[in-house]
Amino acid sequence: MSKSELSPEWVLSNSPQLENNRELTEIARRLWPRVRAHARKQLAKQSSDDSETLAAEVWESVLRSVSKTLGRHHETAPTILNLESYLFGAFLHRFNRALKRERRRHEIIEAVASTRELEQLPGARDWKSGRDLERSIQVKEAVQNMDEWTRKVFAARVYGYSWREIAELYGLTEHKAKLRFSYALRKLAARLGHGR
Repeated sequence: MSKSELSPEWVLSNSPQLENNRELTEIARRLWPRVRAHARKQLAKQSSDDSETLAAEVWESVLRSVSKTLGRHHETAPTILNLESYLFGAFLHRFNRALKRERRRHEIIEAVASTRELEQLPGARDWKSGRDLERSIQVKEAVQNMDEWTRKVFAARVYGYSWREIAELYGLTEHKAKLRFSYALRKLAARLGHGR
């Protein structure tokens, strides 16, 4: 968005509800320079376009919200005594929430270690742990794609059940249980693209 688009007219033209409320429209135009100045002051380290964009987004949401509220409660509730102060206060509140979300997002991004830092960890250079991790990911993917019977048999084998015990549980011979399981695994491998 260019700076010309971030005028109060742009915000107001995108909100049909605002065009019908002359008082709100006039106050929005009067407050816009103050809103921009506050955003620039709070975001002094960022470009003026970034601060103005965030200010416009927050300002638009405030104006739409207040306009809807005024429209709903026009006849039943008393009007706001000082609409200008109310709008600016609502803007400050929402703008501070938006800044907190941005800071949290930046903290998360900074907390994620770079590849170079990860390589410095002793376990990162251990090829065995890398292979183990890759294998566990492949096993997890395979288990998620198994049909219910194959998944139950796989779990039983992991927990130490013998083929004879599994066959008895499903009313099969030991040989048929093994064949059915191996056939299901071959079919799964082909579906996952790991076929031989």
